[in-house]
Amino acid sequence: MTDPVSHRQALAVEPFAVLSRVPAIGNLILGVRADGALLEGIGAIDTATLEDGYAVLRGPGRETRLELAAIAQIVTDQMVMKNVLPFLEILDAEGNTIAKLTALDGLEGFDAALDGLARTPLDAAPAAARPGPGDEPADGPLKAAEAAGKPVTLQAVKTGVVHRWTGTLTSVSFSHGFLNAMQPDMHLHIRAGAITSWNRESVGGSEVFSAIDGAGKAIGLTLTAEAGALAG
Repeated sequence: MTDPVSHRQALAVEPFAVLSRVPAIGNLILGVRADGALLEGIGAIDTATLEDGYAVLRGPGRETRLELAAIAQIVTDQMVMKNVLPFLEILDAEGNTIAKLTALDGLEGFDAALDGLARTPLDAAPAAARPGPGDEPADGPLKAAEAAGKPVTLQAVKTGVVHRWTGTLTSVSFSHGFLNAMQPDMHLHIRAGAITSWNRESVGGSEVFSAIDGAGKAIGLTLTAEAGALAG
């Protein structure tokens, strides 16, 4: 059996030199995985700024703060669906993915945005393991937010990144082993069994719901709403 052809390449430059070019990529999906949940912001990044050791990427209703000291490597790669979708993968020192940015406008614009940055070929990444089936995750505050029709903020936090989206949820449903919230500018996918409850606390004039797994651990996904905006 032959090894797969690799399109994976390392960008051997200081992280902000790469991330400052993200607005030039155009429309993209910026995804951050909490433990069992994937929060994706969709659309162009308007600005990339350097703020107190963080690269801060902002688009309408979206903000991602990437800690530069936590970034050990940024690589380029691509996947083939109906079209070739190139992406940047931001990795920590253990090789774990901090965030992934998938270009939606094609390879030509992606390569143009990164023009002049030296790339070093890498072996293809191994295929990701697929989780087994599980129970439908608890959806209480997500469904309550959908019913209320009031703006909320979804936030995914893991070492090296804080990723948030603010808007009104309009479509929350469970299908094919995932609880999904699908918006034009955001997708949220929560694996079956990943959330068994939500911890609710009042912070200032807001209510913050933190997703909790079966071991009683916060997975890094929160939903924040104005106090009293959600019933129940």
